[in-house]
Amino acid sequence: MNNNSKLNEYLIEYNELLSKVALEHKEKFGALASPSLNKQETVTFLYQDLVNHINNRPEKIKKPNLILMHIKLIAKLGLMFRNLVITSLRYRVKSIPERCIYVNTWLLPRCVSGKTLKEEFFRELIDDIKIKEETIVGFQITSYDILEKLKKLEIPKNYIISVGLLSILDILVMIFDYMKNARITLKKEYLYKGKNVTGIINNSLEKDYFQLRSFPAFLKLYIAKKIKIFSPSIFLYVFENQSLENAYLSEFIMTKTKTIGYQSSGFSFRFLNFFPSKIDAETSLFPNKILTVGDIFTKTLKNYGHYPIPIQTFAALRFNYLVSDGQYKVKKPVGKIYKRVLYAFACHEYQYEKIINDLVYVFGDIKIDIHLKFHPQYSLAVLKQKYCNLPENFYIIGDINANNLQKKYDCVIFNDNSFGIESLINGVKSFEYDLEEIWDERLIYKIIY
Repeated sequence: MNNNSKLNEYLIEYNELLSKVALEHKEKFGALASPSLNKQETVTFLYQDLVNHINNRPEKIKKPNLILMHIKLIAKLGLMFRNLVITSLRYRVKSIPERCIYVNTWLLPRCVSGKTLKEEFFRELIDDIKIKEETIVGFQITSYDILEKLKKLEIPKNYIISVGLLSILDILVMIFDYMKNARITLKKEYLYKGKNVTGIINNSLEKDYFQLRSFPAFLKLYIAKKIKIFSPSIFLYVFENQSLENAYLSEFIMTKTKTIGYQSSGFSFRFLNFFPSKIDAETSLFPNKILTVGDIFTKTLKNYGHYPIPIQTFAALRFNYLVSDGQYKVKKPVGKIYKRVLYAFACHEYQYEKIINDLVYVFGDIKIDIHLKFHPQYSLAVLKQKYCNLPENFYIIGDINANNLQKKYDCVIFNDNSFGIESLINGVKSFEYDLEEIWDERLIYKIIY
């Protein structure tokens, strides 16, 4: 089977299988919260598990030690309770303005570089809309380590840490709700390629529960309940069609609050959650409208996903490069040789070890410096510790100013992230590293090249 056939099977046949599976528990929030049932393949790798099962694996699945798993679950929830309570008390929010525009965003490492807390997804748009409308920016936590750095920063008055909306009692009730309702088990039999795959899917659902993959959606549900009290006129959020977004949509669906999803970053076909099936179009939750960063992404969502809502091209708010006649002004490459290469990693951490091994095989211990720029959502300290035995000419670096690429690097190698576009704009040759997945990586590069 060629890659086009595999991709078609993935986007249609496998996609619809999960849509049908989700209907078995469609009335339960645990199903809405499940990354497995919401097709977050970059989290679950469920498709790969099914393919391996059909081609190579025996029918039986080893049963995990449930007693040990429950003990670990209680320990994880206890730590989560502690972190949430500390965060809630430190960043307490008793109220927000009635009928405000609520902008839901993420707290990333790059948000805390400098002296002031910065918003990285909507940027100047926030300043523009708050001129006419009262605007609250709610940050969702990606890592509790980042919160420690907030103590030294100036935080704008309309910026909040969304967990601060919850009381200790809210957090306690939410955790008990998770323990009682987050676990989903399939009772019906589901076939894929003629084989019973119910056990494989149930195994992924168990991971959703015991590994707390469904927990973010439950947390966001209780935050959404608090936000709803103040009847925001618009709930604007970063759209990735993940399970946690269902929490907000389920709360606002019967209210006057208009929900708008903003597709802020690139994606590829591997992100199956961006491509709802025909069944999903009738049964899943969607915002009132989706705004995209460009025409290519608008067309892709419309052509390959079944959305029952308007999808409109808006703006690439995270790109502030100069534009002339509707085109980005691209710098010409310089002739100077630095003997320095930058590799820009995507968010798929499972690829990191293979990529690093390949880079070491080609560039290890030669007179060319290799700089490794990991995805900003991960802890740089943790990754430095994990990859501490690199050759002497390999360097793990932090955030980098893309405008200075011409002054430091001969070329950029990348896969499945937007940094390749930025390096091209800044006059640095870019090369996409093909990891031989069944899908193209970021869709836009195929058109550019």
